[in-house]
Amino acid sequence: MIRKMMSVVLLAALVISFSPMVHRANATPTYADLAAHWAPTIYQDVNETYGVRADFMTKFNYDGDWRGDNNWENLYNYPILPSVYYSVRETLTHYFIEYDFYYPRDDGPINLERHEHDLEGSIFVIRKDGSTYGSLQLMETQAHNHWYQYSNDSSITNGSENIDGAIPLDGHRAKLYISANGIGSDAGHGVKAYDGRAANGGDGIVFKYQNGTSVMPTDTSGSYTNVYDYALITMDEIWNRRNDTGGAGHTFNTFGFFHGDTYSNSSCTLPWTKDDPDDGPLYKGIYWSDPAFFIDTHLNGLGNFSHTYVYNPYYSHKISLLNVTSKANKDPSNDESDVYLKVSVNGQEHINNKHWKDNQAPLNVTKEIYWGYEQAEFDNQYSEPFNTIYIAEPQNSVVRIEVLDKDGTSSDDTMGYLTANPAPGQSVTWTNTLTSTGEAAVSAVITAY
Repeated sequence: MIRKMMSVVLLAALVISFSPMVHRANATPTYADLAAHWAPTIYQDVNETYGVRADFMTKFNYDGDWRGDNNWENLYNYPILPSVYYSVRETLTHYFIEYDFYYPRDDGPINLERHEHDLEGSIFVIRKDGSTYGSLQLMETQAHNHWYQYSNDSSITNGSENIDGAIPLDGHRAKLYISANGIGSDAGHGVKAYDGRAANGGDGIVFKYQNGTSVMPTDTSGSYTNVYDYALITMDEIWNRRNDTGGAGHTFNTFGFFHGDTYSNSSCTLPWTKDDPDDGPLYKGIYWSDPAFFIDTHLNGLGNFSHTYVYNPYYSHKISLLNVTSKANKDPSNDESDVYLKVSVNGQEHINNKHWKDNQAPLNVTKEIYWGYEQAEFDNQYSEPFNTIYIAEPQNSVVRIEVLDKDGTSSDDTMGYLTANPAPGQSVTWTNTLTSTGEAAVSAVITAY
Protein backbone atom coordinates (compact mmCIF):
# COMPACT_ATOMS: atom_id res chain seq x y z
CA MET A 1 0.00 0.00 0.00
CA ILE A 2 2.85 2.40 0.89
CA ARG A 3 4.59 1.67 -2.41
CA LYS A 4 1.32 2.15 -4.29
CA MET A 5 0.75 5.53 -2.61
CA MET A 6 4.31 6.57 -3.37
CA SER A 7 3.82 5.59 -7.01
CA VAL A 8 0.73 7.80 -7.20
CA VAL A 9 2.67 10.69 -5.65
CA LEU A 10 5.52 10.17 -8.10
CA LEU A 11 3.19 10.00 -11.10
CA ALA A 12 1.51 13.24 -10.07
CA ALA A 13 4.88 14.91 -9.56
CA LEU A 14 6.13 13.75 -12.95
CA VAL A 15 3.00 15.02 -14.70
CA ILE A 16 3.47 18.44 -13.11
CA SER A 17 7.24 18.58 -13.49
CA PHE A 18 7.17 17.71 -17.18
CA SER A 19 4.67 20.50 -17.85
CA PRO A 20 6.18 23.75 -19.20
CA MET A 21 7.42 26.06 -16.46
CA VAL A 22 5.59 29.35 -16.84
CA HIS A 23 7.02 32.62 -15.51
CA ARG A 24 4.51 34.44 -13.34
CA ALA A 25 5.23 37.72 -15.12
CA ASN A 26 1.56 38.72 -15.20
CA ALA A 27 0.85 37.64 -11.65
CA THR A 28 0.99 39.72 -8.49
CA PRO A 29 3.56 39.81 -7.07
CA THR A 30 6.16 39.31 -9.78
CA TYR A 31 9.47 37.67 -8.92
CA ALA A 32 11.06 41.13 -8.96
CA ASP A 33 8.41 42.26 -6.46
CA LEU A 34 9.24 39.32 -4.20
CA ALA A 35 12.95 40.04 -4.38
CA ALA A 36 12.36 43.69 -3.52
CA HIS A 37 10.02 42.86 -0.63
CA TRP A 38 12.49 40.47 1.02
CA ALA A 39 15.68 42.35 0.09
CA PRO A 40 17.90 42.19 3.20
CA THR A 41 19.36 45.03 5.20
CA ILE A 42 23.11 44.63 4.89
CA TYR A 43 25.70 45.64 7.49
CA GLN A 44 28.84 46.00 5.40
CA ASP A 45 32.17 46.21 7.17
CA VAL A 46 34.85 48.19 5.30
CA ASN A 47 38.64 48.12 5.42
CA GLU A 48 40.43 51.34 4.52
CA THR A 49 43.75 49.51 4.21
CA TYR A 50 42.61 47.98 0.92
CA GLY A 51 40.33 50.81 -0.19
CA VAL A 52 36.73 51.03 0.93
CA ARG A 53 35.56 50.86 -2.69
CA ALA A 54 36.59 47.22 -2.70
CA ASP A 55 33.93 46.63 -0.04
CA PHE A 56 31.00 48.04 -2.05
CA MET A 57 29.04 45.24 -3.70
CA THR A 58 28.23 46.16 -7.26
CA LYS A 59 27.49 44.67 -10.67
CA PHE A 60 30.04 42.75 -12.72
CA ASN A 61 29.85 45.19 -15.64
CA TYR A 62 30.19 48.28 -13.45
CA ASP A 63 32.93 49.45 -15.82
CA GLY A 64 30.74 49.23 -18.91
CA ASP A 65 31.96 45.92 -20.31
CA TRP A 66 31.70 42.18 -19.71
CA ARG A 67 35.43 41.47 -19.74
CA GLY A 68 36.64 39.70 -16.64
CA ASP A 69 40.27 40.76 -16.83
CA ASN A 70 39.98 44.49 -16.11
CA ASN A 71 37.62 44.71 -13.14
CA TRP A 72 40.41 44.89 -10.57
CA GLU A 73 42.18 47.65 -12.47
CA ASN A 74 39.05 49.72 -13.08
CA LEU A 75 38.01 49.99 -9.43
CA TYR A 76 39.00 53.68 -9.26
CA ASN A 77 38.11 54.55 -12.84
CA TYR A 78 34.33 54.15 -12.55
CA PRO A 79 31.67 54.80 -9.91
CA ILE A 80 30.93 51.76 -7.74
CA LEU A 81 27.13 51.77 -7.53
CA PRO A 82 25.86 49.42 -4.78
CA SER A 83 23.98 46.54 -6.43
CA VAL A 84 22.79 43.07 -5.45
CA TYR A 85 22.01 40.23 -7.84
CA TYR A 86 18.83 38.24 -7.24
CA SER A 87 17.20 35.13 -8.68
CA VAL A 88 13.97 33.34 -7.76
CA ARG A 89 12.73 29.75 -8.04
CA GLU A 90 9.23 28.64 -7.15
CA THR A 91 7.84 25.26 -6.10
CA LEU A 92 4.26 24.35 -5.24
CA THR A 93 4.89 25.38 -1.63
CA HIS A 94 7.82 27.83 -1.52
CA TYR A 95 9.81 30.61 -3.13
CA PHE A 96 13.60 30.39 -3.01
CA ILE A 97 15.14 33.85 -3.38
CA GLU A 98 18.87 33.97 -3.87
CA TYR A 99 20.81 37.19 -3.28
CA ASP A 100 24.39 37.29 -4.58
CA PHE A 101 26.98 39.92 -3.74
CA TYR A 102 29.72 40.74 -6.25
CA TYR A 103 32.96 42.65 -5.58
CA PRO A 104 35.59 43.52 -8.23
CA ARG A 105 38.40 42.83 -5.74
CA ASP A 106 39.03 40.43 -2.91
CA ASP A 107 42.17 41.96 -1.45
CA GLY A 108 44.41 41.14 1.49
CA PRO A 109 47.96 41.28 2.88
CA ILE A 110 49.24 38.21 1.02
CA ASN A 111 48.82 37.05 -2.56
CA LEU A 112 47.00 33.91 -1.43
CA GLU A 113 44.19 36.16 -0.17
CA ARG A 114 43.99 38.30 -3.31
CA HIS A 115 42.05 37.66 -6.47
CA GLU A 116 40.09 39.54 -9.09
CA HIS A 117 36.34 39.14 -8.48
CA ASP A 118 34.53 37.87 -5.42
CA LEU A 119 31.00 36.50 -5.17
CA GLU A 120 29.21 35.38 -2.02
CA GLY A 121 25.56 34.52 -1.61
CA SER A 122 22.49 33.81 0.49
CA ILE A 123 19.19 31.98 0.05
CA PHE A 124 15.88 33.03 1.59
CA VAL A 125 13.18 30.35 1.84
CA ILE A 126 9.71 31.87 1.70
CA ARG A 127 6.67 29.75 2.55
CA LYS A 128 3.62 30.39 0.36
CA ASP A 129 1.04 30.91 3.11
CA GLY A 130 -1.74 32.65 1.18
CA SER A 131 -0.50 36.18 1.92
CA THR A 132 0.84 38.41 -0.84
CA TYR A 133 4.54 37.83 -0.20
CA GLY A 134 4.48 34.68 1.95
CA SER A 135 6.48 34.29 5.16
CA LEU A 136 10.21 33.98 5.77
CA GLN A 137 10.77 30.42 6.99
CA LEU A 138 14.57 30.30 7.00
CA MET A 139 17.68 31.67 5.39
CA GLU A 140 21.13 30.35 4.59
CA THR A 141 24.23 32.47 4.10
CA GLN A 142 27.59 31.70 2.56
CA ALA A 143 31.06 32.53 3.81
CA HIS A 144 34.18 31.00 2.25
CA ASN A 145 32.13 28.25 0.56
CA HIS A 146 30.51 27.18 3.85
CA TRP A 147 26.79 27.58 4.52
CA TYR A 148 25.19 28.88 7.73
CA GLN A 149 21.53 28.26 8.61
CA TYR A 150 19.14 30.59 10.45
CA SER A 151 15.48 30.33 11.34
CA ASN A 152 12.92 31.70 13.80
CA ASP A 153 10.73 28.59 13.31
CA SER A 154 11.28 26.27 16.27
CA SER A 155 9.90 23.27 14.36
CA ILE A 156 12.89 23.29 12.00
CA THR A 157 15.62 20.92 13.13
CA ASN A 158 19.08 19.82 12.04
CA GLY A 159 19.61 17.68 8.96
CA SER A 160 23.00 17.40 7.30
CA GLU A 161 23.66 20.88 8.72
CA ASN A 162 22.90 22.51 12.08
CA ILE A 163 20.83 25.58 12.86
CA ASP A 164 23.31 28.37 13.58
CA GLY A 165 20.88 30.85 15.08
CA ALA A 166 17.81 33.01 14.68
CA ILE A 167 17.13 35.47 11.86
CA PRO A 168 17.68 39.06 13.07
CA LEU A 169 15.02 41.32 11.59
CA ASP A 170 14.73 44.91 10.43
CA GLY A 171 10.95 45.00 10.28
CA HIS A 172 10.15 42.07 8.00
CA ARG A 173 13.61 42.08 6.37
CA ALA A 174 16.51 39.96 7.47
CA LYS A 175 19.72 41.62 8.64
CA LEU A 176 22.92 40.35 7.04
CA TYR A 177 26.54 41.05 7.91
CA ILE A 178 29.19 41.05 5.18
CA SER A 179 32.84 41.16 6.19
CA ALA A 180 35.43 43.45 4.63
CA ASN A 181 38.53 42.68 2.59
CA GLY A 182 41.44 41.31 4.56
CA ILE A 183 42.67 38.04 6.02
CA GLY A 184 41.14 35.53 8.41
CA SER A 185 37.73 34.00 9.03
CA ASP A 186 36.06 37.41 9.49
CA ALA A 187 37.16 38.78 6.13
CA GLY A 188 36.81 38.17 2.42
CA HIS A 189 33.17 39.34 2.11
CA GLY A 190 31.74 36.35 3.98
CA VAL A 191 27.97 36.59 4.58
CA LYS A 192 26.35 35.75 7.93
CA ALA A 193 23.40 36.92 10.00
CA TYR A 194 24.14 40.28 11.63
CA ASP A 195 24.79 39.73 15.33
CA GLY A 196 24.58 43.34 16.52
CA ARG A 197 28.30 43.94 16.91
CA ALA A 198 29.94 47.27 16.18
CA ALA A 199 31.89 47.51 12.94
CA ASN A 200 35.48 46.32 13.01
CA GLY A 201 37.80 49.32 13.31
CA GLY A 202 34.81 51.55 13.98
CA ASP A 203 33.83 51.98 10.33
CA GLY A 204 31.07 50.24 8.43
CA ILE A 205 27.98 51.22 6.44
CA VAL A 206 24.45 49.95 6.02
CA PHE A 207 22.91 49.06 2.67
CA LYS A 208 19.13 49.14 3.00
CA TYR A 209 16.86 48.58 0.02
CA GLN A 210 14.39 51.44 -0.31
CA ASN A 211 13.48 52.09 -3.94
CA GLY A 212 16.59 50.85 -5.75
CA THR A 213 18.15 54.29 -6.25
CA SER A 214 21.84 53.46 -6.09
CA VAL A 215 24.54 56.05 -5.49
CA MET A 216 28.16 55.43 -4.55
CA PRO A 217 28.75 55.83 -0.80
CA THR A 218 30.75 58.93 0.10
CA ASP A 219 31.02 58.50 3.88
CA THR A 220 31.95 55.20 5.52
CA SER A 221 32.89 56.65 8.90
CA GLY A 222 31.16 55.54 12.06
CA SER A 223 29.88 52.13 13.08
CA TYR A 224 27.02 51.50 10.64
CA THR A 225 25.99 55.15 10.88
CA ASN A 226 25.53 55.94 7.20
CA VAL A 227 22.77 54.24 5.22
CA TYR A 228 22.67 53.81 1.44
CA ASP A 229 20.13 52.32 -0.96
CA TYR A 230 21.10 49.60 -3.43
CA ALA A 231 19.84 48.36 -6.79
CA LEU A 232 18.51 44.88 -7.44
CA ILE A 233 19.69 43.23 -10.67
CA THR A 234 18.51 39.90 -12.00
CA MET A 235 21.20 37.23 -11.93
CA ASP A 236 19.96 36.27 -15.40
CA GLU A 237 22.46 38.84 -16.69
CA ILE A 238 25.28 36.59 -15.48
CA TRP A 239 23.60 33.20 -16.05
CA ASN A 240 22.75 34.04 -19.66
CA ARG A 241 26.46 34.65 -20.32
CA ARG A 242 27.60 31.37 -18.74
CA ASN A 243 28.94 30.04 -22.04
CA ASP A 244 31.10 33.10 -22.69
CA THR A 245 34.25 31.21 -21.72
CA GLY A 246 37.80 31.31 -23.04
CA GLY A 247 39.84 33.56 -20.78
CA ALA A 248 41.23 36.86 -22.04
CA GLY A 249 38.49 39.18 -23.24
CA HIS A 250 35.69 36.94 -21.95
CA THR A 251 33.49 36.98 -18.87
CA PHE A 252 34.48 33.46 -17.82
CA ASN A 253 37.70 31.53 -17.84
CA THR A 254 35.92 28.17 -17.86
CA PHE A 255 32.33 27.16 -17.09
CA GLY A 256 31.41 28.61 -13.70
CA PHE A 257 34.67 30.53 -13.12
CA PHE A 258 35.01 34.26 -13.75
CA HIS A 259 38.08 35.14 -15.77
CA GLY A 260 40.55 37.41 -14.03
CA ASP A 261 44.21 38.05 -14.65
CA THR A 262 45.20 39.70 -11.36
CA TYR A 263 46.74 37.22 -8.88
CA SER A 264 44.69 34.35 -10.32
CA ASN A 265 42.88 33.73 -13.57
CA SER A 266 39.90 31.81 -12.16
CA SER A 267 39.68 32.03 -8.39
CA CYS A 268 36.08 33.25 -8.17
CA THR A 269 33.41 30.60 -8.63
CA LEU A 270 29.81 31.16 -9.66
CA PRO A 271 26.84 29.58 -7.82
CA TRP A 272 26.54 26.76 -10.36
CA THR A 273 30.10 25.69 -9.49
CA LYS A 274 30.36 26.37 -5.75
CA ASP A 275 30.35 23.50 -3.25
CA ASP A 276 30.39 23.36 0.53
CA PRO A 277 32.80 20.50 1.29
CA ASP A 278 31.15 19.46 4.55
CA ASP A 279 27.38 19.87 4.12
CA GLY A 280 26.52 16.22 3.56
CA PRO A 281 25.39 14.47 0.36
CA LEU A 282 25.31 17.61 -1.79
CA TYR A 283 27.71 18.48 -4.56
CA LYS A 284 28.73 21.45 -6.62
CA GLY A 285 26.13 23.87 -7.87
CA ILE A 286 23.10 22.15 -6.34
CA TYR A 287 21.97 25.21 -4.37
CA TRP A 288 21.70 27.10 -7.67
CA SER A 289 20.07 24.42 -9.81
CA ASP A 290 17.93 22.61 -7.22
CA PRO A 291 17.43 24.68 -4.03
CA ALA A 292 14.57 22.46 -2.81
CA PHE A 293 16.96 19.47 -2.78
CA PHE A 294 19.61 21.66 -1.13
CA ILE A 295 17.39 23.00 1.67
CA ASP A 296 15.61 19.69 2.33
CA THR A 297 18.99 17.99 2.77
CA HIS A 298 20.36 20.61 5.11
CA LEU A 299 17.36 20.85 7.46
CA ASN A 300 14.36 18.88 8.73
CA GLY A 301 10.95 19.83 10.12
CA LEU A 302 10.11 21.95 7.07
CA GLY A 303 6.46 20.86 7.03
CA ASN A 304 4.66 20.79 3.70
CA PHE A 305 7.64 21.10 1.38
CA SER A 306 7.39 20.34 -2.33
CA HIS A 307 10.17 19.47 -4.81
CA THR A 308 7.95 20.17 -7.83
CA TYR A 309 9.01 23.41 -9.50
CA VAL A 310 6.58 25.92 -10.91
CA TYR A 311 9.52 28.03 -12.10
CA ASN A 312 13.21 27.17 -12.29
CA PRO A 313 15.20 28.08 -15.42
CA TYR A 314 18.60 27.64 -13.77
CA TYR A 315 19.66 24.13 -14.71
CA SER A 316 20.95 22.21 -17.70
CA HIS A 317 19.82 18.64 -16.94
CA LYS A 318 16.83 17.12 -15.21
CA ILE A 319 17.41 13.50 -14.18
CA SER A 320 14.77 11.18 -12.75
CA LEU A 321 15.81 7.72 -11.55
CA LEU A 322 12.68 5.56 -11.50
CA ASN A 323 13.81 2.03 -10.66
CA VAL A 324 16.62 -0.52 -10.82
CA THR A 325 16.72 -4.31 -11.07
CA SER A 326 19.63 -6.45 -9.91
CA LYS A 327 20.63 -9.11 -12.45
CA ALA A 328 23.69 -10.46 -10.63
CA ASN A 329 24.82 -11.47 -7.15
CA LYS A 330 28.18 -9.75 -6.87
CA ASP A 331 29.22 -10.66 -3.35
CA PRO A 332 31.24 -13.82 -2.56
CA SER A 333 29.45 -17.17 -2.41
CA ASN A 334 26.70 -15.86 -4.69
CA ASP A 335 25.52 -13.46 -1.99
CA GLU A 336 23.02 -10.80 -3.09
CA SER A 337 24.31 -7.41 -4.21
CA ASP A 338 23.95 -4.23 -2.13
CA VAL A 339 22.82 -2.06 -5.01
CA TYR A 340 23.17 1.69 -5.43
CA LEU A 341 23.42 4.10 -8.36
CA LYS A 342 26.02 6.73 -9.07
CA VAL A 343 24.94 9.61 -11.29
CA SER A 344 27.59 11.85 -12.85
CA VAL A 345 27.25 14.74 -15.30
CA ASN A 346 30.32 16.09 -17.05
CA GLY A 347 32.37 13.86 -14.75
CA GLN A 348 30.92 15.46 -11.60
CA GLU A 349 29.17 13.05 -9.21
CA HIS A 350 25.74 14.14 -7.94
CA ILE A 351 23.93 11.00 -6.70
CA ASN A 352 25.37 7.97 -4.89
CA ASN A 353 24.80 5.48 -2.06
CA LYS A 354 24.08 8.31 0.35
CA HIS A 355 20.84 9.03 -1.51
CA TRP A 356 19.58 5.49 -2.18
CA LYS A 357 20.86 1.96 -1.59
CA ASP A 358 19.16 -1.44 -1.40
CA ASN A 359 21.02 -3.99 0.69
CA GLN A 360 20.72 -7.64 -0.35
CA ALA A 361 18.77 -6.81 -3.48
CA PRO A 362 17.07 -10.01 -4.73
CA LEU A 363 17.65 -11.03 -8.32
CA ASN A 364 15.17 -9.84 -10.97
CA VAL A 365 13.08 -7.84 -8.51
CA THR A 366 12.51 -4.25 -9.64
CA LYS A 367 12.96 -1.65 -6.89
CA GLU A 368 11.52 1.85 -7.09
CA ILE A 369 13.95 4.63 -6.20
CA TYR A 370 13.24 7.52 -3.84
CA TRP A 371 15.97 9.56 -2.20
CA GLY A 372 16.48 8.60 1.43
CA TYR A 373 14.64 5.25 1.17
CA GLU A 374 15.68 1.62 1.60
CA GLN A 375 19.14 1.67 3.19
CA ALA A 376 20.31 5.07 1.95
CA GLU A 377 23.20 6.26 4.08
CA PHE A 378 21.42 9.61 4.40
CA ASP A 379 18.09 8.02 5.24
CA ASN A 380 14.56 9.21 6.03
CA GLN A 381 15.56 12.88 5.88
CA TYR A 382 13.35 14.25 3.13
CA SER A 383 9.96 15.91 3.38
CA GLU A 384 8.35 13.90 0.58
CA PRO A 385 9.23 10.96 -1.70
CA PHE A 386 10.96 12.18 -4.85
CA ASN A 387 13.57 10.87 -7.26
CA THR A 388 14.52 13.82 -9.48
CA ILE A 389 17.54 16.12 -9.39
CA TYR A 390 18.23 19.30 -11.37
CA ILE A 391 21.86 19.92 -12.34
CA ALA A 392 23.77 22.82 -13.92
CA GLU A 393 26.63 21.69 -16.16
CA PRO A 394 27.80 22.71 -19.66
CA GLN A 395 25.54 21.91 -22.59
CA ASN A 396 26.00 18.53 -24.27
CA SER A 397 27.61 17.08 -21.14
CA VAL A 398 27.75 13.31 -20.84
CA VAL A 399 25.35 11.87 -18.27
CA ARG A 400 26.53 8.57 -16.78
CA ILE A 401 24.42 6.32 -14.55
CA GLU A 402 26.40 3.47 -13.04
CA VAL A 403 24.99 0.65 -10.92
CA LEU A 404 27.31 -0.64 -8.19
CA ASP A 405 27.42 -3.23 -5.45
CA LYS A 406 28.48 -1.61 -2.18
CA ASP A 407 31.31 -3.51 -0.53
CA GLY A 408 32.48 -2.40 2.89
CA THR A 409 35.71 -4.38 2.82
CA SER A 410 37.02 -3.54 -0.66
CA SER A 411 36.28 -1.30 -3.61
CA ASP A 412 32.68 -1.34 -4.82
CA ASP A 413 31.91 -3.68 -7.70
CA THR A 414 30.48 -2.22 -10.89
CA MET A 415 27.32 -3.73 -12.32
CA GLY A 416 27.61 -1.74 -15.53
CA TYR A 417 26.58 1.70 -16.68
CA LEU A 418 24.49 3.68 -19.16
CA THR A 419 25.54 6.96 -20.79
CA ALA A 420 23.79 9.67 -22.78
CA ASN A 421 24.57 13.21 -23.90
CA PRO A 422 21.28 14.73 -25.04
CA ALA A 423 21.42 18.10 -26.76
CA PRO A 424 19.36 20.95 -25.29
CA GLY A 425 15.67 20.24 -25.84
CA GLN A 426 16.17 16.48 -26.10
CA SER A 427 15.20 13.68 -23.69
CA VAL A 428 16.53 10.17 -23.22
CA THR A 429 14.27 7.55 -21.64
CA TRP A 430 15.51 4.17 -20.43
CA THR A 431 12.90 1.58 -19.47
CA ASN A 432 14.35 -1.51 -17.80
CA THR A 433 17.43 -0.99 -19.96
CA LEU A 434 20.35 -3.32 -19.34
CA THR A 435 23.62 -1.75 -18.27
CA SER A 436 26.86 -2.25 -20.18
CA THR A 437 27.61 -5.53 -18.38
CA GLY A 438 24.01 -6.77 -18.32
CA GLU A 439 24.20 -7.13 -14.53
CA ALA A 440 21.47 -4.57 -13.82
CA ALA A 441 18.56 -2.85 -15.53
CA VAL A 442 17.63 0.79 -15.07
CA SER A 443 14.61 2.98 -15.76
CA ALA A 444 15.38 6.69 -15.94
CA VAL A 445 14.53 9.90 -17.79
CA ILE A 446 17.16 12.50 -18.71
CA THR A 447 16.16 15.84 -20.21
CA ALA A 448 18.59 18.53 -21.32
CA TYR A 449 17.76 22.25 -21.46
